[in-house]
Amino acid sequence: MARATIRRQPAHAPAAPDLVTELAAIAAMGIDELRTAWRQRRGQEPPAALSKDLIVRALAHWLQEERLGGLNPHLRKLLSSSSKMAGAPARHVKIGSIIIREYQGKLHEVLVVPDGFCWQGQIFASLSTIARKITGTSWNGPRFFGLRGEEESKASADVVRKRAAASAKSRSQSGSVKARTPGKGRGGAE
Repeated sequence: MARATIRRQPAHAPAAPDLVTELAAIAAMGIDELRTAWRQRRGQEPPAALSKDLIVRALAHWLQEERLGGLNPHLRKLLSSSSKMAGAPARHVKIGSIIIREYQGKLHEVLVVPDGFCWQGQIFASLSTIARKITGTSWNGPRFFGLRGEEESKASADVVRKRAAASAKSRSQSGSVKARTPGKGRGGAE
């Protein structure tokens, strides 16, 4: 079944001077006039926190959308879906910040530097590389270091515990790790 597409028609030339005049009139309004125009257009009070400039911009946008047409439905849907996929925004850390993570009883400190991240005296371009060196497995660095949100850090801690337990189990089953007798060092008797 063929889908009918609706194409927007460009604005006619006579409407353009009217639009420019109306936009100039909006920009020249005082705050009280802008709030009245908002109430007329939207049927509700403008948010109290909006400055005069933001109200002007919103009213100008709606006027242009009305006169020239808004986004086509396909583009609107695409933009809507891309915002849903993004998830929680990543946290950005400032240069000089120290990120601390405990893994298998050892504390790891990472310093944020202009070229990346400093860990154990070496500079790395990403936290993921550091996380891989610490754990021996591929990790999302920001998630490993708890920079992705509380619920994700809890989930990552659970995964770390499960991976560590599985790793310890596989080593003990393969015989590559032998238990030491208490009181004995590497070389035998003490």
